[in-house]
Amino acid sequence: MKRAYLVEMTIFASYVRQLLLLGFLVSLFVCCGMQSIIAAPAILTCMCFMTGAMSAAGYDEQNNWGLFRLTMPLSRRDVVLARYGVIVTLGLVGLAAGLVGAGLVTALATFVDLPMGLSAVLAYRFEDVLATLFSSFFCIFMGSFVAGVVTPLYFRFGQSKATQYLPLIMVLVFFVLPVSLIGNSGLLDGGIVGTDALTSLLAFIETPAGVAASMGVLLAASALVLAVSAAISLHLYERREL
Repeated sequence: MKRAYLVEMTIFASYVRQLLLLGFLVSLFVCCGMQSIIAAPAILTCMCFMTGAMSAAGYDEQNNWGLFRLTMPLSRRDVVLARYGVIVTLGLVGLAAGLVGAGLVTALATFVDLPMGLSAVLAYRFEDVLATLFSSFFCIFMGSFVAGVVTPLYFRFGQSKATQYLPLIMVLVFFVLPVSLIGNSGLLDGGIVGTDALTSLLAFIETPAGVAASMGVLLAASALVLAVSAAISLHLYERREL
């Protein structure tokens, strides 16, 4: 698996720089609109997870790389596990770059008087740090979930064919199924049940202990989603005729 991982990372070396640059630009525009730096690491993290998974599948079909790779001393299991390793690596690189960038901007705004009142908006606040950490780890889960959904499709059908099914899959996973489950659960009949418990939970999440607990839960959930997805991808890729 290590050899397959290094091969994948070699291919992605130049792409990572392009992805980070694009992510920084998107984060800049969003943060300017929000007048806050909180969302920047979350945006960069989510982008790296999702575009990493999609771009990796695109590379497989360039110059028949997916076929040529199987002529190398690499098993299909190595290929699948290395792909997930690359997705996680890209996501964590995005997280680290986003947090470092946000930290530098915050430090600059705290100690330097920036023009147009930016120092007052971007200066250090403890509650903003908590919000940044929570949103970043929440986007780790969201990015992992999306990557976990699309990657098995790419391994089963290839990038070109899987792209035809992705809009339908995304609508089913993120809209139809949640709405159906909530509607059939009775939560919408006469108002949401457990409002007090939900309010208490949200209040706890706003505390340092709550943020730390949420980060642990979100990381565990992300690892579970990717592990299940990797098992499905391995099963589908082993049965696929190339």
